[in-house]
Amino acid sequence: MNKNTKSLWQSPWGYSESFLLTLGLLLIGFALEFTVGNASFGTIVFPYNLIAGGVYIFLIALVYFLIRKKTVFKFLSGIPASIGAISGLSILVVIMGIIPQIPIEEKGIVTSLGFNRLTTSIPFLFINFYLLFILGMVVIRKLFPVKWKNWGFICSHLGLWITVFSAGLGSGDLQRLRMDLNENQIEGRAYDDKGNYLDLPLAIKLNDFKIEEFHPKLAIVDNTTGSLYEATKPSMIMIEDDLICQLHDWTIIVDEFFVTSGRIGDRYYSIIDFGAAPAAKVRVISHTKDTISGWISCGSFNRPHESLKIDERFSVLMTVPEPKRFSSEVSIFTPDGQKQEQTLEVNKSFTVNGWKIYQLSYDETMGIYSTKSVVEVVKDPWQIFVYIGIFMMMIGSVYMFWRGSKVKNEETLNGISG
Repeated sequence: MNKNTKSLWQSPWGYSESFLLTLGLLLIGFALEFTVGNASFGTIVFPYNLIAGGVYIFLIALVYFLIRKKTVFKFLSGIPASIGAISGLSILVVIMGIIPQIPIEEKGIVTSLGFNRLTTSIPFLFINFYLLFILGMVVIRKLFPVKWKNWGFICSHLGLWITVFSAGLGSGDLQRLRMDLNENQIEGRAYDDKGNYLDLPLAIKLNDFKIEEFHPKLAIVDNTTGSLYEATKPSMIMIEDDLICQLHDWTIIVDEFFVTSGRIGDRYYSIIDFGAAPAAKVRVISHTKDTISGWISCGSFNRPHESLKIDERFSVLMTVPEPKRFSSEVSIFTPDGQKQEQTLEVNKSFTVNGWKIYQLSYDETMGIYSTKSVVEVVKDPWQIFVYIGIFMMMIGSVYMFWRGSKVKNEETLNGISG
C-alpha cells in the first residue's frame, strides 16, 4: 500500500523546512564570520540602535500586510517555525556554555568562527533577528482578530519579544566601567576593560575602606613541585586557637595563634602594627618520624612568609586569609551640588543619575591594610524595558496556567453533570 509523502519545500511547510531554514541562517552567519573577520554588532549606540529598531518593527508590519493572506504566513506564525528558531538559539547557547567567552590572541577555527564571542557574532545576530521576526508574526496572528481569551498568550510572547529586542539593541548603550578609589581622594573618572578612561557625571570620595577576613588555613605543600598536597579531604583546615586536627598523614596541634603578629628573635609576638601578619606555632606529629615544632606565617606585603619543613618532600604552611566581608564608606557628588553618604557593599548597588555603583574589589596585595577600593559603575538605559518584558512574560504565563486549569475544571464539571 503506497503512502503519500510530501516533498521537501512543498506547501504547507513543517518542521523539516523550519530546521533547514535555521541551519541555513547559521551556516551563512558562520561563513560571513569566517570571511569578514572579527565583526562586532554590539557597538551600535543611541540613537542609531533606536532608529534600527524602528525600521525593523516597520519591516515586520510591512511583511505582515504583504503575506497575511498567503500560506507562508501560517508557517512563519506557527509552531514549527518557532521551534526551529528557538533550536537555533539553543545551539549557540550550548556552544557558549562549552567554549569560554573570552578574548583569545591565537588565531584558529574558534576565533575565526567567533565561538569565543558569540554574543557579538554574525550568526548570533541572524538568529536573534529571525527569532524576533517569528515571534512578531506569532503575536500579530493572535492579535487579529482581537479576542479576550488570547491576551495571556499575547502578553507572554510579546514580553519575550520585548526582552530579546531590548537586550539586543541596548547592548551598545551598556557601559560597565571601573573606578579606583583611594582614601581621602575624590575620583571622577572610570575606565573600561581596555584601559580607556571616561569622565563621569559624578564623583566619588573614599572616606574609609573596611575589610574582615577569615582566619588563615593550614595546608601541606609538596616541596618538589611547590603545589598543594591534596591526598585526602579536606586538604586545608582553618586555624583556631588550641586546634588539634588530622591533615592527611599528620596530626597537627596549634599551640599559639596570633591574628596580627611580628617576629622578634626566634618567635612571633602579638602586635598591632602596619603590615602585621598572622602567625602560629604548630606541632606536626607523624607515626613514622619524630614530632616537629615551629612557627608558620603567611606573611604580608612587608613581612616574609614562613613555612615548617616536615621532611625532604613536604612542608606545612599557612594560607593567605580569605576576605569575609568588605565595604567602602564613600561620599558621592553630583553636578547639581548634591552630596550623598553611602556604604558600598558587594552585590548591593546604589543608583545615582542612572549609574549603578557596586563594591567590586580592593588591593589584594595589601589585604586588611588596603586603602584602595575598586568599584564598578554600570549604566544600562535599556534595562527597564528588559524588566518590563520579563514582567509581561510572568503575567501572561500565570494567566494561561490559571485559564488552563479553569477550562479543565469546567470540562470536568460538564462531564459529571452530563
